[in-house]
Amino acid sequence: MSARIVRVVLPVLILAAGIGGMTALVKSKSEREPLEAEERAWTVAAVTVEPGTVTPQLVLFARVDSPRIAQLSSAVTADVETVDVLEGQRASRNDRLLALDDREIRLVLAQRDAELAEFEADLEHERLRHRNNLAAMEHEKALLELVRREVSRAKDLADRGVGSQASLDQVRRDEKRQMLAVEQRRLAIREHESRRKQIEAKLARATAQQAQAMLDLERTQVYPPFEGRITEVLVSPGDRVRPGDRLLAMFDTGTLELRAQIPIRRLPVVHAALERGETLVARAEVDGREIRAVLHRITARVDPGSGGADGLFRVTEGNAWLQIGRTVEIILDLPPIHDAVAVSREALYGTDRVFVLDGERMKSIEVERLGEIHAGDGAGRLILRSPHLEASDRMIVTHLPNAIDGLKVKEAGAAAE
Repeated sequence: MSARIVRVVLPVLILAAGIGGMTALVKSKSEREPLEAEERAWTVAAVTVEPGTVTPQLVLFARVDSPRIAQLSSAVTADVETVDVLEGQRASRNDRLLALDDREIRLVLAQRDAELAEFEADLEHERLRHRNNLAAMEHEKALLELVRREVSRAKDLADRGVGSQASLDQVRRDEKRQMLAVEQRRLAIREHESRRKQIEAKLARATAQQAQAMLDLERTQVYPPFEGRITEVLVSPGDRVRPGDRLLAMFDTGTLELRAQIPIRRLPVVHAALERGETLVARAEVDGREIRAVLHRITARVDPGSGGADGLFRVTEGNAWLQIGRTVEIILDLPPIHDAVAVSREALYGTDRVFVLDGERMKSIEVERLGEIHAGDGAGRLILRSPHLEASDRMIVTHLPNAIDGLKVKEAGAAAE
């Protein structure tokens, strides 16, 4: 019985002794103060907000074009004698482009000169004949009067039985013949006007044909209609050309334009500026040379599915070396915006939020994005405006992935705009 009790009580005593020892050790341990986690401060750069007038810019891709592209064609049938220009060359108004053989045209001109001289002689002859008819009419009338007197005398003699009837009949026949001569002369005088008009019409036609021949002769020497560059030469010496055959093509360098599509969201601003008479200037760099252009007009047609309307920029500087059809990148200066700031792209969070320093904490401010400024290095800056931004604010321009209101930060140094 006692052995059995020992077997039951002994383990319990051992367990109680272990628990008591552990409790004593825990109570005898020295107490330490708990460690507090230190809040991290993120290093950021900031700039001072300075609201003012900022000019937004728009990057566009434009194609070089010209409203004056001439396709010069032959006006006559002739052989090409010389070609004085090559593709790509510049030509002024006094530079001959090519010459056609003019011998055939000169023969035609000689024929027209002869026809004109002939009709001029006919007209002079008609004038002389008319003057002669007028003078002869007076003589014819005088002769008629004399014949009528003879008839009267012959009739008087016949009535008295002195003269014969045969004599009376003879003078009456003379009277009739003279009356007929007077009528014929009168008809010739009346026909003068119609004959003169016929000859003058022939003379006018001959004069026009002569002028056409002279014009054709001039057109054998081909000169540019404006100062420009040659884009294509289609003939060589010895070629036979006919009216309408193309000779060469050129464009006017003085009317070069840049055609670029302006996005729909920017069209209201651009239209308003044009209506106010403002000058919108665009710049580009082509082959290391600066190009300047001014927005001249906006097309009246928008193609289906297009994202905007084409703006036509008149090139004012650097048009001498531009090629038709070339694509260039231009930067358009839009109307200036007042009470706005220009900051780096890293300052904007999302589409409408920036952070400013509030002591050692970040504070978010809602802003309106109004445009961009494109730097030469391609970085560019954003144009922002907000009634909550003040001139003394320090805007954070370091983009933090975990940016929230109240985040602790420390400024590495002020960055100049």
